[in-house]
Amino acid sequence: MIERTVEPESSGRRLDGLIREFSELSQKQARRLCALGAVSIDDVRRDGTTRVRSGQVIRFDGALAQWSLRLGVPVVFADEDVMVLHKPPGLAVHKGPLIETSVAASLQAALPKSGLAHRLDRDASGLMLIGVTTEALRKLGAAMEQGGIHRRYEAVAVGELPEDSVKIDLPLLVTDEPLGDRPKTIVCESGQRSVSHVTVLGRRAGFSHVRVDLETGRTHQIRAHLRAIGHPLLGDARYGDRATNDKARETFGVQRTLLHAAELRFPKPSDGHEVTARAAAEPDFARLFRPR
Repeated sequence: MIERTVEPESSGRRLDGLIREFSELSQKQARRLCALGAVSIDDVRRDGTTRVRSGQVIRFDGALAQWSLRLGVPVVFADEDVMVLHKPPGLAVHKGPLIETSVAASLQAALPKSGLAHRLDRDASGLMLIGVTTEALRKLGAAMEQGGIHRRYEAVAVGELPEDSVKIDLPLLVTDEPLGDRPKTIVCESGQRSVSHVTVLGRRAGFSHVRVDLETGRTHQIRAHLRAIGHPLLGDARYGDRATNDKARETFGVQRTLLHAAELRFPKPSDGHEVTARAAAEPDFARLFRPR
């Protein structure tokens, strides 16, 4: 990991220009790496046109830069068996009729034997775990089934949660894909046991910055659970409040569901050694809450 503090004489310069000086990348590569979101300033992803200020801390992984450029997605960890990507919001995970670019398509082109160990909604951002080989993917799948892979998310919820921590233990039923924007996953006694541990990281008028640790991993679990306790995710068109979302779009530029896969802990398939990967914050989160 390359980490540089902006010196006073560099204040006001573009980020991509400094990345070119800090690395062995060409000017074109430096611009592309920044455009992909593989570079952060003070732990928030920024693009190459950003003007830096004295004292800010720039971070990027020079050793993984070529992988990021090859895949078109920031890579935050890689070895012979595993890769961890930082999916930007809006990028689809799987191919589809109206989808030109996806994580799966990029992987198939560069690493044909690789596969996704889990998935993220298109709106969501953050870490995704990839098995580079068929055997590695099998072992990661087994670890996921046995609860050996820990996923930690951050989100912005509507309203100020009254308690600093809450355990949501409500069974969830995943329904057939509905028409329109109706919820796909609902609280139902006949559903599967589903548990989310929510910790409040910060509050401001009308919103809560929360961390969510999953004990189970159902489809749309976080979105359905937060809705069930009266605090849906900000920007969520399917599970959230339309009027609140519209106001947040006008006031803060919120264009998507504010859900971010912030941390992954998993055993390496080769030796079982635990790896922890963390993602930088997204700019739309940072407009509401400072990174933790």
